[in-house]
Amino acid sequence: MKREAAALSKLSGAELEIMRKVWELSEPVTVSRMLEIFFESRKWKTSTLSTLLDRLIEKGFLTKTLKGKVNFYAPLLTEDDYKERETQAFLSSVHNGSVKSFIAALADGGISPEEVRELRAWFQEKSGER
Repeated sequence: MKREAAALSKLSGAELEIMRKVWELSEPVTVSRMLEIFFESRKWKTSTLSTLLDRLIEKGFLTKTLKGKVNFYAPLLTEDDYKERETQAFLSSVHNGSVKSFIAALADGGISPEEVRELRAWFQEKSGER
């Protein structure tokens, strides 16, 4: 399900909101189901939601399959793949690819002693020091 990172465009806030629901549902979803999900919070019309879903297809995030007279939308990448892609893009553009620079920025921004302990344990585990 992993796609080439360069082939995917950046998601808008609304597009990301839709993708989060698609990932959460973990099965192909219809426009009508998405309208139900977003009725209270967004009150989107069918045309608005359809346009957003079409954009997600164009950007390479969704696929559409016609079953009978109903379109079903499914993700082309996992949420974890998306997070990894976005994290790498952020590190590259903001921190010149440096994880250390990123962690230093987090630490300077007020990371708690408990979070430092958790990170230390995580790094030890990842490096095989445990």
